[in-house]
Amino acid sequence: MRTQGAIRDSDVVDGLSIGYLKIFGVWGIINDYRTTGKKNFIIKFKIFVTLLLAVPYIFCQNLSYFMIRVDIQKATFLNLHTLPALQMCCKILIFWFRLDSQSRLYSLAKKDFIHVAEDKREEAAKIFRKITTKANLLCYSAFLVDLSITAFSIADPGISVDYLLHGTGSMTAVVGGRQKIMGGWYPLPMASWPYYEAIFVYESLLMIWSGVLLALYVSLFYQVLICLHAQFTVLNLQVSAIKIFPSIDGNRKNTYNRDIYSSLNKEQIYSFVRDHQRLLSYANELRSVYNPLVTIILGMGVFVLIIGVFQFLFGKATKPMFIFKFMLLLAYQGIEVSMFCFGSSSLETAIELRPPVRYLQQRLVQGGYPV
Repeated sequence: MRTQGAIRDSDVVDGLSIGYLKIFGVWGIINDYRTTGKKNFIIKFKIFVTLLLAVPYIFCQNLSYFMIRVDIQKATFLNLHTLPALQMCCKILIFWFRLDSQSRLYSLAKKDFIHVAEDKREEAAKIFRKITTKANLLCYSAFLVDLSITAFSIADPGISVDYLLHGTGSMTAVVGGRQKIMGGWYPLPMASWPYYEAIFVYESLLMIWSGVLLALYVSLFYQVLICLHAQFTVLNLQVSAIKIFPSIDGNRKNTYNRDIYSSLNKEQIYSFVRDHQRLLSYANELRSVYNPLVTIILGMGVFVLIIGVFQFLFGKATKPMFIFKFMLLLAYQGIEVSMFCFGSSSLETAIELRPPVRYLQQRLVQGGYPV
């Protein structure tokens, strides 16, 4: 690939928070790929650890349907933690295989990605700050909820090993015994030492790793969407300053428009149209990268709702802490869906061609200038 140059902190649009991207190494991954065209050690290490932790868990949970007693309520419960592990793998693999596009799309985070006139820079900075402040709030909320799920799950395991091995129906029917963090079965004597302790450590690591990565990569993808929205909004700000008043007299219309066109700076007109076309090309690339991700997020949200229906309808009683943790999981799914629904809606509004841009495009084509 063609190298693009690293994005410096001073290049980033006003207000956009990239601190957590730096802490977890993602900012370095993107900049290294932009400058060298190669995937660095950090992303390779993350892929290795993610697959090492998640794949055995997912495999064992799918195998459990054939190894232990399962009814429909227990089957949905076993999937409750399998889905986040699967989603974590999908997110990081999308990032791995589309790192070329993702690194290029992060050019949208640069404040000089499009030309901004000197007299509009202060107003553009306000727009960037307004949009990115809302985006930062959603990203921090995703981290807060995800890490809360992790903390409460480790502090209060609450999933009976005896229920997983021998029980069916409601989990509250099984009282006592050792408790696990995640609803998973393994081909080991799970209640015996040292297997129980080893499983506890393994599930703790998996919960912490997935708790960070799920929020990290959804925020990473969401930031690009919001930056594209912000760039379109700033472009529309500049274009809206162009006033075109067509003459009522049809015989004079062409002459009048031609006079208006001649009075404008041709380079400025070309800059507006070129920036608009460039942003559209980035929007198309973003769509190709994010469609699989959005499908996964929406699909998981539906499955979580289905699991909740089965657990609350078929269970005569449910542990209060389980309800609390499930509501946190539902809240996290709601945040993810809100990110892309509201972000996409705002982008569609901003991406609409303003009348001056349509007119300028037509004039450039008629005048023989490239668009």
